[in-house]
Amino acid sequence: MQFKQPLTACVAGALGLAFSAGAFAQDNGTPQDKRFYVAPMVSYGFFDSDSVGDSSDNFGRLDVNNDDSLGGSLAIGKPINSWLNLELYGFYFNPDQSLNGQDAADADLYGFGLDALFFPARDTFPIYGILGAAWGKKDPGYGSINGNNVGDDADADFLDAGVGYMYTLNDYGLKVRAEYRYRYTTVDSADVLGAGYEDQRYNDNIVSVGLQIPLGAPPQAPQPTPPPAPTGPQDSDGDGVIDANDQCPGTPRGTEVDARGCPIQKTAPIVLKGVTFEFDSSKLTSQAQNRLDNVIDALNASPAVDFRIDGYTDSIGTEKYNQGLSQRRVDSVESYLTNHGISSTRITGTMGHGENNPVATNETAAGRAQNRRVELNVTDQGDSMSGM
Repeated sequence: MQFKQPLTACVAGALGLAFSAGAFAQDNGTPQDKRFYVAPMVSYGFFDSDSVGDSSDNFGRLDVNNDDSLGGSLAIGKPINSWLNLELYGFYFNPDQSLNGQDAADADLYGFGLDALFFPARDTFPIYGILGAAWGKKDPGYGSINGNNVGDDADADFLDAGVGYMYTLNDYGLKVRAEYRYRYTTVDSADVLGAGYEDQRYNDNIVSVGLQIPLGAPPQAPQPTPPPAPTGPQDSDGDGVIDANDQCPGTPRGTEVDARGCPIQKTAPIVLKGVTFEFDSSKLTSQAQNRLDNVIDALNASPAVDFRIDGYTDSIGTEKYNQGLSQRRVDSVESYLTNHGISSTRITGTMGHGENNPVATNETAAGRAQNRRVELNVTDQGDSMSGM
């Protein structure tokens, strides 16, 4: 008998999560919680029915009907690595079972087995795939069928595939779990009806919700190593200039300073409005060339000024492609300036920044147009610039 379509889909989905887990798992610097845990869960089973035997058998053809039933499970597990948990688990159901329409009897159904839970991104996307196998018993609850005595405690095998969601409730690590499992159940009919009867096969669907309770204290983040005691010349404000030479002590950290330890007064970048390019290209438009001619006049009027050329794009396209496009565009501007009389020694560098440092939203056409820009950043002030 072949597995039905739901099992195939669940197995494929669970295996997909398993193989993608290693690729997407991330290390956010927090020690992984590898404590053992217990996971008690309440379950509801949507149980399948089957038919065994034929009219020549002692019992005749038997239609086995299993009613849906409430049950429960208990797992003991441990995280193995960032994407895998292994669990020992057991479950129990007590569905009503009827044969050929006769009055229903309680049918004990239980099993014990091993689960593997696969997490594609445990800390950021708490969805996991499930693959499991278990072995157990099914007691049909009947002493006789059509006047013939029957056995009990038939051997049963269970194969599980499914998906689950896990939500952390507190810092201790207590979690809520919710799961769906497709369970393919095989019951050995010979244990109940005698030799010669084919196995009963069921395609069951199980939904469960419960808790995952870790055992022991949660892991602690490693404590940072204290910095070594300072030796040699002191730099109290951390600006790179020792105290003995620092004429501006107490400079805020991160401030760029000169050799005296004093903040460098920077000129704001000059946005070259109107310097645009043909679509998806580094070729200057005629409007851009006219604008750059004005820039050249201004640079010639301030010959002591050195500068860097920076370029930016909007966020359409990949980050890598945009970075390359912005670099080609600033190189095109540099070529135009040097080809029209600006000494290359005045250009201290070019830098394409791609889609970084947007000055407006990339959600609108107007915002994207503002983000596509070329800037001049003065690196040596010299005389003040005018006309740009």
